[in-house]
Amino acid sequence: MKKVILVCNAGMSTGMLAKKIEAASNHTLEVKAYSESEYTDYLAGADLVLIGPQIRFLLPQIEQAVDVPVRAISPMKYGIMDGKGVYEDIVKLIGGE
Repeated sequence: MKKVILVCNAGMSTGMLAKKIEAASNHTLEVKAYSESEYTDYLAGADLVLIGPQIRFLLPQIEQAVDVPVRAISPMKYGIMDGKGVYEDIVKLIGGE
């Protein structure tokens, strides 16, 4: 099972999106949300880090801190909590199951 970490300011709204992404993947992905101050504690086994649009300015800093791909979540998909759309983006980046 692939593991995706979502990072945002506090992890609240991103937590809701994480659940929607897991559901869209038929639970073939493990998706967890953390704040930008704690995500490094949970990177073990991660295949991808997605960051919320509100902290996309931290992308270069986060890329330097991890050894997996890092991408910003589309502001449009984030705004409407489009778990299916973000799941489709993840598949394009790291493949499915």
